[in-house]
Amino acid sequence: MTDKTREAIKGMMAELGASRYKKSKPWNGYEVYEPIYDRWVGYTTGISNFVFVKGDEVRFPSTKEAIEYIKFIAPEEEE
Repeated sequence: MTDKTREAIKGMMAELGASRYKKSKPWNGYEVYEPIYDRWVGYTTGISNFVFVKGDEVRFPSTKEAIEYIKFIAPEEEE
């Protein structure tokens, strides 16, 4: 990972109010990072509390992608 990419991730995590982040499960060719909050920072709007990275591309997921990713990492239990 380049320094430019690392700085972009840090900046996006700061936008979310996170002081740190951790790598999560990869998805659809993306490395995925999720915020870690040391304290309650209020609330965020939307569901895009991940950062997707592929090569030099660093971005928040769309709402649809975020929902698909949440289902991927925490699938619903069948009854």
